[in-house]
Amino acid sequence: MDIPEDPPPRFLPGLGGGPFSEAEFLHQQVAEIEAYVERFPSAERDLRALAWIEANASQYRQQWQIRMVTSGRHRQSMHGG
Repeated sequence: MDIPEDPPPRFLPGLGGGPFSEAEFLHQQVAEIEAYVERFPSAERDLRALAWIEANASQYRQQWQIRMVTSGRHRQSMHGG
């Protein structure tokens, strides 16, 4: 799976243009998928990746957004924000 080197700078909703970009999210998700499919034979990896996306992509994005918002609030409270 390839993702563009310089995707448009879009940010996750609800983060106010914070430091967590859509590109970072995509890179993390691709890494998660690659880690999952590496245990399967090469011939099955594309199909397994698509199955992972179908089963997990929506929930993965929700968890990512919660993690980023929570981590942003934590940083703000540490810095008097």
